[in-house]
Amino acid sequence: MNDGAYMLAAAARSCGIPSEVLPKQTEEDLAIGRKYTSSKECFPMICTTGSFIKKLQEPGIDPSKVSFFMPDHNGPCRFGQYNQFHRILFDRLGYKDAELITPSNDTSYEDVAGEHGQKFRINAWKGFIVADYLRKIHRETRPYEINKGDSDKLYEESIIRLVKCIENGSKGLHKTLALVAADFLAIKVDKSIKRPVVAIIGEIFMRDNAPCNGDIANRLEDLGIEVMIGPFSEWIYYSTYRFTRDSRWKNDNIGVIKSKIQGFGQDVIAYSLLRGIKEFTDHQKDVSLHDMLNLCNTYINKFYDGDPPIAMGTSMALYERGVSGLAAILPFTCMPGTVVASVSDTFRKDHNNIPFINIAYDGQDSVSLDTRLQAFAFQVKEYAMAGKQELVRL
Repeated sequence: MNDGAYMLAAAARSCGIPSEVLPKQTEEDLAIGRKYTSSKECFPMICTTGSFIKKLQEPGIDPSKVSFFMPDHNGPCRFGQYNQFHRILFDRLGYKDAELITPSNDTSYEDVAGEHGQKFRINAWKGFIVADYLRKIHRETRPYEINKGDSDKLYEESIIRLVKCIENGSKGLHKTLALVAADFLAIKVDKSIKRPVVAIIGEIFMRDNAPCNGDIANRLEDLGIEVMIGPFSEWIYYSTYRFTRDSRWKNDNIGVIKSKIQGFGQDVIAYSLLRGIKEFTDHQKDVSLHDMLNLCNTYINKFYDGDPPIAMGTSMALYERGVSGLAAILPFTCMPGTVVASVSDTFRKDHNNIPFINIAYDGQDSVSLDTRLQAFAFQVKEYAMAGKQELVRL
């Protein structure tokens, strides 16, 4: 779902657990997924189902030696049903020995690695932080590179370097990330004309997974836009916040203490990894979870668990920080995504008619999507130009 998955697998291998990342979804994966679903489900369920079954159908695969990672989720989202459906499907297809690893966000996934839990979680968290930073500096470099392809090539090489580091217990990870940042700064760019910035928000699987969102980020970039995508780590921060909140509601003092320690540890690790290099990116547009949940309530109550409060809180914050448009990605028929879409027009009118597009994607590309993206990009550029003219008048 995100290149942070490579870091997650490396963290597992650092604990002696054989782990690999399933390939990015292809048309074959989607065809398999649709074969075993009704196509009325969330699109990420079709994507993951196809990837899982395709793996189990590989020649020589022993289902008893395979476990699939499919987290659980509570709250108003069908994601919590994915692993239960997969279990039923595996059994029906004769893969009863294949296991599903289903840690819950109830405890911020603290039960994910058994006896290796602490080491795994620390290395995985470090991986998410460096993967988010890498994508951020890549996205801020790619639109301005003079030699096309330089930043993509460096990005792929950097993923490999960071994975090897985490696989070895994350030794020297900050130094490795600093060297990666230096390499990106050395890429020849032309930033004499700053492009308007669009933030991609919405359902976390799809916004992070180019094959499963129609490659929206690159398509917008080709239309003259600079794209920023919310970090994957915000979901872990959010899960830790919910662990604390729910523990308080249950009067679970041990849970509160554990979640507070977990949150403090996350902050310390993130600070230590990004020290000295954070300023190489546009960190003014980084939105803290605290700001998201404080700002979202006008449109989505912060106690509505899931993507909507994050999406709307981020939108509020980034409007104030100078983005020129917002693109919300949602799976076709997604319940939380539909909630965001339902309040987006009101949000837009309340915020100077900032361009806001909702993209409900189901894997079926169309000419109409191209047309919508072109119109959106035009609106974004007009909005950015109007803002510059207003600044000149001031």
